[in-house]
Amino acid sequence: MQYPKHIALIPDWNRTWAKELWKTSLEWHLEWFQRCIELAIHIFENTTIDVFTLRWLSTENLKNRTKIELNYLFDLYKRITENLYDMMRKNHVNFHFAGDKTQLPKHLVDFINEKESEFVFPDSSKTFVLAVNYGWQDEILRAIKKLADSWEEICKENLEKYMDFGWLPTVDLVIRTKQKLAKRLSWFMLRWIGYAQLYFTDLYCPQFTVDEFNKAIERRNSSLDSQNFWK
Repeated sequence: MQYPKHIALIPDWNRTWAKELWKTSLEWHLEWFQRCIELAIHIFENTTIDVFTLRWLSTENLKNRTKIELNYLFDLYKRITENLYDMMRKNHVNFHFAGDKTQLPKHLVDFINEKESEFVFPDSSKTFVLAVNYGWQDEILRAIKKLADSWEEICKENLEKYMDFGWLPTVDLVIRTKQKLAKRLSWFMLRWIGYAQLYFTDLYCPQFTVDEFNKAIERRNSSLDSQNFWK
């Protein structure tokens, strides 16, 4: 199977799924995040994909969620990721954070900084990116401020140097659950997905298994084959 270099996942439609199964919001947070960890482990152990970006919390989510829900989410990431870290150590997967840390609690920022320092493998291009409190407009504004403070020449190359994804390959495939209600990108990584293929699925995020992920890859490959046929 032919794999892209960089895949980004927007896991969505979890609240609807939880209501249908009479689950609490905290329960569905746990289930969708466990599913995303399974996908990350599969990607770095069984494919040649270099970068997997997971949108965990957008800038809009941070404003619209309750304090109880946010505190649970912030603690959740620290509690259930040990299997992910074991895989990352074994396969030399770098860890990279994307988003604005200034709006996150100190204990989570300290934890993220620790993991960014721990998972640095200069010999490897494999990278797991966690996007927390991330938004495209916010990424641009933060980069502009850093560039202005640096007094460097204002140009595309220097601006991208201060952006969250500036040193990573652009995205080849974007996957989003929630097709019926959100066949859109919601400002996610707009600079980095200009030539990406888009895959929208009706499945809820917890239903998006490794088999479903492989279907998305196969659909991408079929589309590429069709494009090459008509060239």
